[in-house]
Amino acid sequence: MTDASSLSLRAEALIRDAIITGRFAFGERLSDRALADELEISRTPVREALARLALDDLVVVRPQSGTFVMSLDAADVRHVCEMRAVLELGALRIAAARDADALAAAVAVPLSGGALAVEARDLLRAEAMDTAFHEALVAAARNPLLARAYRGIADRIGAIRHRLPRELARMRRAVEQHRRIIDLSVTGRIADAEAQLSTHVRVVETLAIEFLNQQTKITARPRRRSSTPEQA
Repeated sequence: MTDASSLSLRAEALIRDAIITGRFAFGERLSDRALADELEISRTPVREALARLALDDLVVVRPQSGTFVMSLDAADVRHVCEMRAVLELGALRIAAARDADALAAAVAVPLSGGALAVEARDLLRAEAMDTAFHEALVAAARNPLLARAYRGIADRIGAIRHRLPRELARMRRAVEQHRRIIDLSVTGRIADAEAQLSTHVRVVETLAIEFLNQQTKITARPRRRSSTPEQA
């Protein structure tokens, strides 16, 4: 791999992470010059990185206007969460039917890690373990086509998750739901486990749409005009 390719891949990873974690807001305009200055590289690898991110629909290139972070509205969130539910419920069904004990083993580390993170009030770690739990659940199905489809929406799921309220009570409920899903699966109550997982995804959808609605209200709020004394 050439140095130029390495720089471009590094720039892509950093910009992708900034979009997912919310450092770059939905719809924000991205300047290749500013990004190049921030990353201390030339503009060429940044442009290459943005072109690849555009292929993943994380950024949108508008001719004569610039490059912008993707925008998600309520309909987009619903579509992502519907697709997520289909894939995760399918993975749960496949993995539990094949070997429920192997499913439990596959998610054991993120499940325990999430519980310990909540106990320590480490919300960043709890959030990372939340992501890891769902990825491990999908991987436990051992279906490469399903896993590929999930990777196709993983960045959007991450972007939605990172914009939810980072609250201890919410993270604790998430860990409890994760535990409940696995407990039901290993005891053969697959339909109940699927119902729990479906509810879990719908909660995320509801919270994300509430966040977007709040952001829309903030953006639409009229600015106050500064009053200046009339000149004589």
